[in-house]
Amino acid sequence: MEPFKELDKVGEFSVEFMLVVTELMAIQEKTNYPRGSLTESLYRDFDTKDRFSVIQKAVLKRLS
Repeated sequence: MEPFKELDKVGEFSVEFMLVVTELMAIQEKTNYPRGSLTESLYRDFDTKDRFSVIQKAVLKRLS
């Protein structure tokens, strides 16, 4: 968590909160969809794709 502490100065949520939410989402996905990889894929895309592509992927996966 320490490497990301500077991010607490911006945005609405703390780094600790975001890390906990991320972990809970990953646990939920592995519990309900053992072969699922949406959460991991979305976080990987944050580094390489634009915001619209990431949001579209998250929304369209849920609508299909």
